[in-house]
Amino acid sequence: MQRRLRLTRNDDIDRVRQNGQTLANAILVLGFLPNQLKQNRIAIIAGRSVGGAVQRNFAKRRLRSAAQSLALAFNQGYDLVLIARKPILQVKYAALVDGLKNLALDAGLMKDESN
Repeated sequence: MQRRLRLTRNDDIDRVRQNGQTLANAILVLGFLPNQLKQNRIAIIAGRSVGGAVQRNFAKRRLRSAAQSLALAFNQGYDLVLIARKPILQVKYAALVDGLKNLALDAGLMKDESN
């Protein structure tokens, strides 16, 4: 993921978590807030509840890959915070992508292409 598309500052992440809207499922939590830019910025978080360092890095890699696969379908102009939950380690990649897509559709961050 390109550096300009990453949400890296703690202040920005805290702003999204405190002022933005949040949706969740069993696999992940999606926080989002409109920004003043023409592109989305994404932060990936996996806390200690996910597991040790190896499991957290694995969860972040999977979540980053899922976000990249859907990046072009997202509406632009949002700061997104994706927080991994422990079940992310057991679910198949396709289920992870579907879960992220469903949250984004519910949030209005992407258009439903099935119609």
